[in-house]
Amino acid sequence: ATAGTTGAGAVDPLPRLATIAGRESLWYHVDAAWGGAAALVPRLRPHLEGIAQADSVTFDAHKWLSVPLGAGVFFTRHPGVLPAAFGVHTGYVPPTIEGGVDLYKHSMQWSRRFIGLKLLFAFAEHGEAGVARFIDTQARMGDVIRARLQRAGWTIVNSSPFPLICFTHPDVATDESGSAAFMQRVLDRGRVWISNVKLPMVGWALRACVTSFRTNEEDIDVLMDELEAVRVMPGS
Repeated sequence: ATAGTTGAGAVDPLPRLATIAGRESLWYHVDAAWGGAAALVPRLRPHLEGIAQADSVTFDAHKWLSVPLGAGVFFTRHPGVLPAAFGVHTGYVPPTIEGGVDLYKHSMQWSRRFIGLKLLFAFAEHGEAGVARFIDTQARMGDVIRARLQRAGWTIVNSSPFPLICFTHPDVATDESGSAAFMQRVLDRGRVWISNVKLPMVGWALRACVTSFRTNEEDIDVLMDELEAVRVMPGS
């Protein structure tokens, strides 16, 4: 299952899929790379209902938690599978002390990178409540973008509780070349960054997402100004 697709922030019916996996004795994995941080915010947490039944979950801290790329995390309720998959027993690897855990025997990383340090620093500095505030702020900025776009005559074409907004306008072509051309005009002006995405039953749309806790309504003002400026350009 996916909890927040990369393209449109969509969330699969997690409880329903958990039921199917349980009935069929399947390993239930949830890809929450984008949306997993919502679990820290009470008003967003219901959108992840059913994720607690997963056997494993992936989550990217370098998205909503604003830590440097890359900081992917893998959670599982079956830790015994990790040393079974990644453990190595050779003469140059010292034995694990009784009662201890050698984390390098639980992933492909071994001793190459201490990815968890950047995430530890974020929580040590801001605490769980502080990180949750950052996430909530980003989600609220997503709501502001939706409202501003709709007031200005743009159409929201995705449904997501997360700050990932796909949108189009009657004046903007929904084919690949037209969407890409509009996006590139916005990028060439150098003030904001957007992307484009192809969605089922929609076609090509423009895409904006908030992944910085510093984003505020003044930034959204700039986004709207740039979109409108490009929209009225000849050939847009």
